[in-house]
Parts: sequence; structure tokens; C-alpha cells
Amino acid sequence: MDVLAATLVEPGRYELRQYPLPEPQPGCVLVKMDLSGICGTDKHTYQGYTTQYSGTGEGKKIPFPIIQGHENVGTVAAIGGNGKYDDFEGIPLKVGDRVVVGANVFCGKCYYCTHDFPYYFCQNMTDYGNNLSAADPPHIFGGWSQYIYILPGSFLVRVPDDLPSEVAVLTEVIAVAVGLDRAKQMSAFPSEAFANVPPNRSVAAAPPVWVATRSSRAARVAGSRVSRES
Repeated sequence: MDVLAATLVEPGRYELRQYPLPEPQPGCVLVKMDLSGICGTDKHTYQGYTTQYSGTGEGKKIPFPIIQGHENVGTVAAIGGNGKYDDFEGIPLKVGDRVVVGANVFCGKCYYCTHDFPYYFCQNMTDYGNNLSAADPPHIFGGWSQYIYILPGSFLVRVPDDLPSEVAVLTEVIAVAVGLDRAKQMSAFPSEAFANVPPNRSVAAAPPVWVATRSSRAARVAGSRVSRES
């Protein structure tokens, strides 16, 4: 069986390519895609911005061709090895479970991982839909495909039965907004970025739509009122 995937061959050029459906190796999972979001990062890569995390220890070059899509929700289709893989809460997954796929996998061994730097400083970080080349087997490392191949150490978050996939696919998006509020709480130094929006003040949310949505959610969490600007 072949898998169809929208493959970004180079900036500005997509091809619909076929890849063999792999059997997951021990510690790996095969997920049948349900929905995948389109992030601003995906747009920027298409436009030719081919270095990511340039403000961290080392920028990461995009290894074309790639299958984009890192905001993913799907169904567990197969589990490699002994058939055991735990979700983010440590509960064993089974075939048929719906999951959100964590966008990043950090190594836990490099200097940055072992010295409490944020995960995105990891020198060996794996990013679904970004820094895994579709030229390398088993190829399907992004959500703009019928299936996505999940590597060892990946976070899979089980989706509640009553939560629609159309909402679950926004998990990574909303996590960005939650991260903003956490950054405010953890900031060791005064910051104008936070100090200028005290509780019970109004803020304006501007397009793009999902950036505005997640920013407005974060503002509401902080106790501010939100208005929309066109």
C-alpha cells in the first residue's frame, strides 16, 4: 500500500508524492491522519525562509524535501515491537485511539537539555513537518500525509471521545497561548511585553486569525478584555 503526501520539494514547489506504508519499528507508532493545521512556519518555509530557531544555540536548516504539518490529530493505526506505547500521561495506547502528536522530540542528552534550557535549544531536536527529510525512510514525518510515522520519545496525547478532531487539532496552537501566560508567571525580570498589559485592561487582537485567537485567549486568562481590529 502506498501513502499520498503533499511534499514540499523546495521553496515554492509542492508535489503530491507516493511513499510505501511502513511497519513501525520497536518504540515507534504509525498514526492515520485525521486533520493537520497550517502554521505560519509552514507558510514561511514555503516562501523560502529555510533556517529555524535561528535565535537559539544553533539554527536548523530545512532538509528538503519535507512533508509539512506539525499540528496533528489522528488515530493509532499500528504500534511497533511489543505493541506497547504509553501516552503523555503514561497510560498504554491501543490501535484505534485518537491522539494529538507532540510537534517536537528533544534528545534529553545535549548540553542545553541537561542544563535546563527550553526544549527548543536542544541540539538534536526532531521537529515533525520541519527538520525530518522525506528523502529518508520511512519518509512520512509530517501531517500533510495520509499517515505519519512517530519516532521513539514522541509525546502522544490521547483525545477524549467527546472532543471533536476539529478542536483537538488546535492543541498546539492553544499551547502557544498558554506558554505566553506561563512565561509571564516565570519571568525573573520586569518585562514591558507583560507589564504593558495589566489585568482588567483592554487589548486589541489583530489578524492573522489564529494568532489573534490564541493571543486573545492568553489575554483573557490574564484578566484582560479583548477587542478585534481589522
